[in-house]
Amino acid sequence: MSFRAFMIAALAAVSVSGSAVAAPDTVPLAGDVTLGGGGFTTGGGITVAVEPRRAIDGQLALCGVWAQSERLTAYVRPHVRDLLAPATLAVNGQVVLHDLRVFNEVAPAQNYIGQDATCVGTGLAYRDGAAVEIRIPRRAVVRELGRADSGMEIWFMPATGENLALTEGSILPARWTRFTSPGDQYETTPPEQNTARD
Repeated sequence: MSFRAFMIAALAAVSVSGSAVAAPDTVPLAGDVTLGGGGFTTGGGITVAVEPRRAIDGQLALCGVWAQSERLTAYVRPHVRDLLAPATLAVNGQVVLHDLRVFNEVAPAQNYIGQDATCVGTGLAYRDGAAVEIRIPRRAVVRELGRADSGMEIWFMPATGENLALTEGSILPARWTRFTSPGDQYETTPPEQNTARD
């Protein structure tokens, strides 16, 4: 079964009440939403919003979205989504999902209820009051070393329960920094090549 077919099957099984629903590409977040993410030392940040749902087979599914600040520095912007790759979701202390890039990106908002979310099955039985924890490792997003200990480092710092996608890290409009750096032209180090720190 392809990944797309698996996701469609998983989405078909998701329901707030446990009753069968049609198979949409996404489902809207309802109410029991947990926020997590983190911020950059230059300002701005990421928010991940996750809601536990009950699937028709009694399984626990997690539905989520993520957002990034509208204004971030050009150094940070190309690496934001990659920070979700080593991220995990835990339920009652047990890690059940790796790599949060599967979730939809949405615009930052005061409230993520109603946002179209991607859902993923966990293999766990559904229980009311499941405690969801969003874990994104602390790491250097940019590390440029100069002469005589000069240079620049930009770090991502995890945070729990905060909506840091609403903060700003640049005075430049988003359209000026939403680009990639082909050929690593800015001599930035991708996050996956830096050591994660707890």
